[in-house]
Amino acid sequence: MPIIIYQLSLIFLSLGILIVSADQLITQADAIARKFNFSQVLIGLTIVAFGTSAPELMVSLSAALFETPPASDAIIGNIIGSNIANLLLVLGVAGLLYNVEFKSIDQKTIFYLLAVTFYFILVLSTVSNIGWLHSIIFFILLVFFINHLAHFSVSTESEIEQEKNISYTKLLLSFVGFFIGGKLFLTESLEFFSRLGLEHTVIGLTVLAIGTSLPELITLIVSAIKKKSAIGIANIIGSNIMNILFVFLPSLAIIQIRGFNFSTINIQPTDLIILSIGTSIIIILSLTKKPLSKVISFVFVLSYLIYIYRLF
Repeated sequence: MPIIIYQLSLIFLSLGILIVSADQLITQADAIARKFNFSQVLIGLTIVAFGTSAPELMVSLSAALFETPPASDAIIGNIIGSNIANLLLVLGVAGLLYNVEFKSIDQKTIFYLLAVTFYFILVLSTVSNIGWLHSIIFFILLVFFINHLAHFSVSTESEIEQEKNISYTKLLLSFVGFFIGGKLFLTESLEFFSRLGLEHTVIGLTVLAIGTSLPELITLIVSAIKKKSAIGIANIIGSNIMNILFVFLPSLAIIQIRGFNFSTINIQPTDLIILSIGTSIIIILSLTKKPLSKVISFVFVLSYLIYIYRLF
């Protein structure tokens, strides 16, 4: 019992670290946007998305570098699970709490979400081993996406004004906080639920996915409270793109360089279908500039709970 209480205390501590990190990340990211006249969407797609994707990067690189043979199933499960959690759980919960709108997201960014996600789904659903040709195409998409970010239009928002103070130290510490908080949550949660007798596969697909998506959820809520929701929404879209191009691709390349095959034979079609449907709904809402209604938000959360329930 004392061990369980200790682990629960660390889990709550990790959540506290994530909340403080999210608060500082939004504050400093908004200050950078104001100082350099960057769009909040661009900041959400880059700085914020990079910070909140730190747990996914940590998990995937560890599985690619330190496991022999590399844990390709864990990497793919982490990416798919996290992206589904971002769409259904994070946006669903946020949509129930406040008004989530996509009108600030430009069509080119939506195109990259479409292209990257559905190429990822196409590869996983059609090949048993991911080859170098597939990696090269992923890399080409990465280059084009970086070029898109590099030529992102400056902000045209009339309320933009110069920000007096930017603390790059606090920004860096928020990244460190996401890394430490995410790792602490994952480690202690996995140990805690293992003690409760849950199978490792179930724990990985649930706790791992939810744990690595916690930064996105907390960041989205904090951005809404600070009335910087464009940063939070762009963060979700940017995180789903980054999880594939900046997390999955490096892990894939490492495994291929190590001389191992990157197997996809254990991927469940249901997971890919859910990811496809969730992404499609967000793309349609973004293109039509429709808000995420309470009904759709409820369906998202309910769908995620059913998705998790079927794993047990």
